[in-house]
Amino acid sequence: MMNKHKFTASPVALAVSATLLCFSTTAMASDADKINELEERLNQLEIELIDAKDAAKKNDRVQFKSGNPSPEFVSQDGQSTMEFTGRIQLDYVNADAFYTGSKREYEGGINEVDFRRIRFGVEGYFSNVWKYSLEFDFDGHSEVEVKDANVNYRGFENSEIKVGFQKFGFGLEATGSSSQLAFLERASTDTFSPDRAVGASWLYKGDNYNFTLGYGVTALINDDDENEQQDVVNSRFTIAPINNSNHLLHLGASALYTKSNSAADETRYRARPNTKATSRIIDTGKFNTKSTQHYGIEAAYQHRNFLVQGEYQIAKTDELFIKGDAQGKATFDAAYVQAVYTLTGESWRYGGKKGTFKTVKPENAISAGGYGAWEIAARVDMADFNDTDAGIYGGKKTDYVIGLNWYLENNLKAQFNYVHTKADYKNGFEDHQDPDIILYEQDGNIFQARLQYAF
Repeated sequence: MMNKHKFTASPVALAVSATLLCFSTTAMASDADKINELEERLNQLEIELIDAKDAAKKNDRVQFKSGNPSPEFVSQDGQSTMEFTGRIQLDYVNADAFYTGSKREYEGGINEVDFRRIRFGVEGYFSNVWKYSLEFDFDGHSEVEVKDANVNYRGFENSEIKVGFQKFGFGLEATGSSSQLAFLERASTDTFSPDRAVGASWLYKGDNYNFTLGYGVTALINDDDENEQQDVVNSRFTIAPINNSNHLLHLGASALYTKSNSAADETRYRARPNTKATSRIIDTGKFNTKSTQHYGIEAAYQHRNFLVQGEYQIAKTDELFIKGDAQGKATFDAAYVQAVYTLTGESWRYGGKKGTFKTVKPENAISAGGYGAWEIAARVDMADFNDTDAGIYGGKKTDYVIGLNWYLENNLKAQFNYVHTKADYKNGFEDHQDPDIILYEQDGNIFQARLQYAF
């Protein structure tokens, strides 16, 4: 008969077991806390990593371009921007007395300080392929004037389409910005440039050539409640067959056609002596014509810090009427040649995709302890608004201009111009001091200076 043994835990064994169980439970609890803590830290690192990746894909919301005090606001995804633009031009002018207008009315001398332009606007991109521009002029002499209000689609590889109120390209100097001029005013060829209008334009651009074609409409209601409308068609082609670090050759041609309705068939050509302060010293007077055609050729050559350019433009009219009498067709022309030499060695900047020049940027700006950039310039400007076969005696003038430019900063410059002008007339006019004296010519001098801040 087998004996049954009964297992009985001793007090010592029970104590040891209880102790081991307590240690085991404590260790398990400690490991679980550490695991939870590690998981929380991993989650936090993952969130920070995601935020860092997102931040790397985003642009700064506000950016400043080099040398430009205007901030550029950028959307979170970098696809849309908005930037403030503007230019302020303060002029001093001292001019002799002139006979002006088609009636050769006497105008006294001028000695004044005034704002030539005060413009502010915004421009930028949205959806990365649409560019917009809105600009206003506050010159203080008239109501606030809209200069640009348009959008430009740039989604094509080599083309741009602009729609809205805009300036249509015609000629070299007139196509560029007024803030990028070698002299205070554009030459007399600007008389033939089209006014801004509502319409559309197409620009095809290559590396060193471009072609533009546009159509616009100007319309307003006159004092007789008639709708004065003028249709404008323009085109311009430029090419730079030579464009390297030492030499640049620019060639171009422009054409412009305007057609007026019966309420807006009034046309007039007139020009000032390379200043805005005086009135026009040659003037065809008003005449009626259904259409006009303008043509122009342009050329420029640059060798490092020396730039010479010139333009010739001609205007032809359809059959014109003066006070209801038919006078046949008329032709007028204007031309200039100018040279700029930068004494400090900088070069003018050329944009082959639009066929325009921009002024130099000083390599030693005064804010960096330098002396800025200095240049001298000279121009001969001619215009002939006579057509005796059509019965128009607008006059002929030649302006000789000498300029000195000081670029203090990228967006700040001072300019000085001396103008000597000579005008000849086929129809004489009375001297204001002695009516018995008939004058057929006049000349005079103009001194003018400008301080420009543009951004």
